[in-house]
Amino acid sequence: MRPLIRQRENDIPLSKKLFLTLWIIATPESFRSVAGRFGLSKGVAWNIFKEVVYALKRIMPRFIRWPNNAECEESERVFRIRSRGFPGVVRAIDGCHIRIKQPPRNANDYYNRKEFHSIILQGTCDHTGKFIDCLIGRPGRAHDAAVFRSSIIYARLTDQVNPLLPPQRHIIGDSAYPLLQNVMTPFRDNGNLTPEKSTYNTRLSSIRSIIERAYGLLKGKWRRLKYLDVQSTEMANYIIAAACTLHNFLILHNEIEMRENLNINENIENEDHGSDKSDNNDEFQDNNDRMKRQEIANRFR
Repeated sequence: MRPLIRQRENDIPLSKKLFLTLWIIATPESFRSVAGRFGLSKGVAWNIFKEVVYALKRIMPRFIRWPNNAECEESERVFRIRSRGFPGVVRAIDGCHIRIKQPPRNANDYYNRKEFHSIILQGTCDHTGKFIDCLIGRPGRAHDAAVFRSSIIYARLTDQVNPLLPPQRHIIGDSAYPLLQNVMTPFRDNGNLTPEKSTYNTRLSSIRSIIERAYGLLKGKWRRLKYLDVQSTEMANYIIAAACTLHNFLILHNEIEMRENLNINENIENEDHGSDKSDNNDEFQDNNDRMKRQEIANRFR
């Protein structure tokens, strides 16, 4: 362990602040141990960590943003190839639980159905595993569909005047998400699916796995997200946002590629992925949305 250096925070080089923060987010090592590793007191290390995490949160919109039309076209092309013909897919969406210490307030709201406290990260990613939209902070007890309906992306998708996507393009989600004109989900499998519906489900699943691998890579690289031992849920949200920003930064700068991580455990801590995965009730699905899904399935006859 390095000898403790009594340094004022303003005198510490930016590079050292960055390395310390990256080390903390990338490892489950205690703050006391990391502070000693960098020759700092625990209090100074914590203040530096907060400073850098807040900065990463502020620049998040520069790295996590909705893509332009050319980027959508590239995602659509790649997803069509990977799924052997599933048309119009530009993004995949899912929820992920980030384990947290029991919060001092509203603890019951954060206690999820799998019996641990968590914050939900709803992520939407492209074909590279890069996040293009993140909703961070909903309590772990919430259902994926409720989280989705509270998000800006849902409001933009259902905007009748200026919708986020044209009718021929869509995001794919699992059965916890509502079927919409621009959100395609699996057919409910009651044991009597037609061959084309079964093929539809299989091909949708084959490309939806990209979001699961993105979460696996996120938690595998930034291991602090496996358990956030902080008192404040607000601080936990900032750490999650910082990790998502770093995730995209590495992909954008070709430091990591999803293709190089195809063998990553997609179900890394599988119990942490998604919230309540019970199916949405089909009776609330719009007939036009059902017809669109059926038309896609008919292509697989």
